[in-house]
Amino acid sequence: MNFKKINNIVAYLFIIGGFILLFGKSSWFPDFYNPIFMGVMSLVSAGLIWFPRFYLNPKNEKQEGVVNLIQSGLSFALVIGSLGSLGFFQLYRVGIQYDKITHFLNSFILTIVLTQSLVDWKEMRSKKAVAISVAIVLVCGVLWEGYELLGDTVLGTQMLGHYGEFITEDTIWDLIMNLLGVVFAYFGIKFFFK
Repeated sequence: MNFKKINNIVAYLFIIGGFILLFGKSSWFPDFYNPIFMGVMSLVSAGLIWFPRFYLNPKNEKQEGVVNLIQSGLSFALVIGSLGSLGFFQLYRVGIQYDKITHFLNSFILTIVLTQSLVDWKEMRSKKAVAISVAIVLVCGVLWEGYELLGDTVLGTQMLGHYGEFITEDTIWDLIMNLLGVVFAYFGIKFFFK
């Protein structure tokens, strides 16, 4: 499977989606969309997918694999989050907490991707790589909640809670799901590296 090509396709889809959101008519979108914000974030997502290729300079096939792994992890996380923004978060109305799924899966995947990247690129011992990855992903989870707060207060995005309601409860459960994702990844990595 050509992960580099798949990651490029995902990035181009983000760019296309970004331009549709930015320049499309507001009547094209559901009323809960924030097309300008979502369009900008879609373009930023494409940039985030490509960033590792510009930042890292792989010198061998193993390091090239690390870059592909990082890009694939980012693509996965960004697609899951974007699907939520495009309407899957509305599943809470029928009892499915889609954002809890995204917090768990993203923490799980990113912990594994970061650990494997540190082991392969930096030739770091797996225990140290896991510890660093767990810390980074947990801190990023807290920073994400801060980003949601900033978006709500500055841009009126309603990312916290369920469209501005149940904010404290939702934030606590988001952090718990981040922690569960990291814990499951930790035990998965320990089992895998045995």
